[in-house]
Amino acid sequence: MSTMSLLVRSRVFFCIRGVERTEGCPKADQLPCEKYDFVGTDFSSAASEWNLVCSESYKSDMIQSVYMVGCLFGNIIGGYIADQYGRRHLSYVSILLMTVCSLVAIDAGSYERYLLWRFLTGIFTGAYGLVSFTIPIELVGAKQRGFVNVVMTILYAAGIGSLALLAYCVRDWQQLSVITALPGLIGIYYYWVVPESPRWLMTQGRIEEAEHIMTSIAVYNNTLSPSQTIHLRPLSVHPTKTRQASFFDMIRSSILRSITLNNLYTWFVNSLVFYGLTMRAGDLNGDRYLNVALAGLIEIPADIVTLYLTDIYGRRLTYSWSMLFGGIFCIGIIVTPENSATLQMILALLGKIGISMATCVSWIHAAEMYSTNIRNKALSICNTASRLGGVVSPMVLALGRIHPNMDFIIFGLSAVVGGVLSRGLPETLNRPLPETVEDVDSWASVPSGTHIVDLSQPEIMERSIRRLEEEFEVLERLNE
Repeated sequence: MSTMSLLVRSRVFFCIRGVERTEGCPKADQLPCEKYDFVGTDFSSAASEWNLVCSESYKSDMIQSVYMVGCLFGNIIGGYIADQYGRRHLSYVSILLMTVCSLVAIDAGSYERYLLWRFLTGIFTGAYGLVSFTIPIELVGAKQRGFVNVVMTILYAAGIGSLALLAYCVRDWQQLSVITALPGLIGIYYYWVVPESPRWLMTQGRIEEAEHIMTSIAVYNNTLSPSQTIHLRPLSVHPTKTRQASFFDMIRSSILRSITLNNLYTWFVNSLVFYGLTMRAGDLNGDRYLNVALAGLIEIPADIVTLYLTDIYGRRLTYSWSMLFGGIFCIGIIVTPENSATLQMILALLGKIGISMATCVSWIHAAEMYSTNIRNKALSICNTASRLGGVVSPMVLALGRIHPNMDFIIFGLSAVVGGVLSRGLPETLNRPLPETVEDVDSWASVPSGTHIVDLSQPEIMERSIRRLEEEFEVLERLNE
């Protein structure tokens, strides 16, 4: 959200009425502006393009809100498509359409058309964001999942920092938009480079295709000779059963219902606080480009620490304590003296670190809690709650401007409650990824590291044996 401020906001402008030139918006007893003069001929934004200031300033916020609503729809639609028709095709199609919509939006010609194209961009961004996380998580073994998750979040944070640098060097918003959109063309070669998820193929009964992909990976990593072939056991004797999984499977059993409701709240809170503290960076005194860069780059050390904490203490404890610390630091801002700007900034950054760690953990934790046949659907619903948090966050900040510190009270208390509730989620560290919703019910209440095989049910026994083989013999060997 804060990164969009480099494209859509303009801080300093002059109101011109005839020969009179005054800074800022006209007062209640003054005549309206005839035109606006934005300071700095080398700087432009959507605000300066369509005069989105004073009585029209709400339209700047609407650009981001409409984009987030598009992401919300993209999460829902993309989650369904990825689970029904595969991750790979959605990946390269969505990133290409995301790039096309971003480029078309630049030359929209009017605010209304720009808003429409930003909405469409949000749809394809939301769809791509989900599948871009799911594919790598499903391609690696249990020990590598935490590392892959942290690497992706670090790259995201580095992207925010690099955008601030680009915006500092390229002051025209349209040129900046072109530069940031063009890397999306990388999706052209996705079709030939990125394989389909073998796990998803297994849930669809397409065993031979999964074996071919696993063998290709092993040969490429020099862990298997070209003359050898990996053989995988079918998921169950009735693989077609897993094809009927739907959104309702997330709440069908009491265990999954509890997990889903818990995730919906904590994801909402993480986004609410994350974007709230990030947007607050734009309100800090100092250079706006430096503030945006710091808001992004400060996530990198948080993500690195998260990698070690999740591997030592597990996903659940790291998730819970990160939200608790983030909330406590937000509450701490309330009791600091009003003239202690530096201390407030430090507490805000510490709160951002805590909530960034929680956000980092939330993705890997949720992905490991849901089965392969509903994983994208589940992540799409969780991410929908997250997007709603992003939509509500600006409203909370507006409330804080009317009632000082009310925003930090809401952020802090919400995060503390989320930290307490997240203790009720199951631990997933070093567990094989569940393949069906029945698998989740079978291990969600069992301590991490324990594997239950019900010998009275051959299908469950076969799935358990196959998961153990795949996780501890095949995937781990492929990633050595």
